[in-house]
Formats: sequence, C-alpha cells, structure tokens
Amino acid sequence: MVLRIMRAQETESIPRAAYSPAEFAAACGRHPTWTYRLLYSGKIRAITELGRILIPASELERVLSLAQPYDPKPKPKSDAKPEADLGKEGGQP
Repeated sequence: MVLRIMRAQETESIPRAAYSPAEFAAACGRHPTWTYRLLYSGKIRAITELGRILIPASELERVLSLAQPYDPKPKPKSDAKPEADLGKEGGQP
C-alpha cells in the first residue's frame, strides 16, 4: 500500500507530455469520439509515429485557451402558418 501511495505521488509531480484520445476527451469533459472527430477533421494534431495516437499537452492547452463566455443567441421567430390553417387550404370545409 505504501508503494502505491509513493507511485501516485511520483506521477502527480511529473507533467504529462501527451494524452491518449480518451484522456484528452476526459480532460475536456467530452466523449472519446469527440476527440477522434477533432483529429480526423484536422482541428488538433497528434503524434502517431510511436504505434499509438498521442495528443501533445500543448494541444490540450490550446483547445482550453479557446474558451469564451457562453452567449446564447435568441432564436429567430418563424413566419410559418399554424397547422390548423394548413388543413383548411387543402379544400376541407
């Protein structure tokens, strides 16, 4: 048990150089599929020469630095006719 605690303390002090797609997604609070979509669309870059996909920590920092305050836009009002009026146009009395 002491060894397990020592290992946990050692890994906390060493900064991560790269993340797996699942770790990258977890750091952003997203599903791993989201990370693969970013990779395939070219929005983030990865290291693939080592036999597995690794995303540099600098990419995580870059993505997180793009955060902006949430500003919801009001939905535009549509000019569509109500469904009750549509039935009268079809020749019904």
